[in-house]
Amino acid sequence: MLVIAGLALALAAIDAPPPPPPEADIIVEGVRPSPKKVRDFVRALTSVPSYGQIGRFHGQVCPMAMGLDQAQNERIVERMRLVAAAAKVPLAPAAKCVPNTFVIVAPDKAAAIRELNHRFPAYFAAMSDREIGKLADAPEPAAAWQVMSLLTADGLEAAKAVGADYRTVRAANTPSRIKAASKPTFKATVVVIDVKSAAGLTLTQLADYAAMRTLADIEPARIAKVGVPSILGVLGAPNDKPLPVTLTHWDLGFLKSLYATDNSYLATYQRGDMERVVKKEAEQATNDRR
Repeated sequence: MLVIAGLALALAAIDAPPPPPPEADIIVEGVRPSPKKVRDFVRALTSVPSYGQIGRFHGQVCPMAMGLDQAQNERIVERMRLVAAAAKVPLAPAAKCVPNTFVIVAPDKAAAIRELNHRFPAYFAAMSDREIGKLADAPEPAAAWQVMSLLTADGLEAAKAVGADYRTVRAANTPSRIKAASKPTFKATVVVIDVKSAAGLTLTQLADYAAMRTLADIEPARIAKVGVPSILGVLGAPNDKPLPVTLTHWDLGFLKSLYATDNSYLATYQRGDMERVVKKEAEQATNDRR
């Protein structure tokens, strides 16, 4: 019922012994980056075609956590806000903001997704029934998705005719071969985490994972091939596998790079800008550890 109440609160805005508390520190690990590793890392976490565009929030983020007890939910939200602030993600004031970034810890991930789709289909408007079923039944321990919209290059929401499945972009800026006349934006994001996969994790690890999945459109499985430390691998990991205890410099560098660069540029050009930000962050982490 808490899940339903929380999502209902945000729907109008879209259509119109316990683990220790979060730590103040955000990052714990630094690895000297090679240009190839930085490039592979950014490309792994931005799986859109070179001629596509990388989505992110342009409006203010208001996180909400559900599924644990109230104190734990509040700690997750506090930690996510700390991460967002460090990455310079636009944040809504904590008091009385309308939630648009949802973390749901559920005993049955598939059942939770189907129930959400039944009660709040607007969160799945861009998906077919087959895609929703695939999202629910995927073997991964968590599922994340975004409610997308389109802004003009001037920052205004692109018009959409009633019943149409496309938007009309009118802007003063002229598009070019490297920059589009519009940019994709998140109106809301949701991550549903299977509670069994979170067993043994601290609230900090859980919140940092949720921040990565909701503040960016990321497929965690793609990062395993790159070989850099990331919070994205903490869910369902073997007990003998060493895990980051918090967001890593690579993770934070990626979020910083996503929100510091202009996503009206086509992905191949934005990635180049993002790589420079990630490289600088990772190098600084290595220097700090000496």
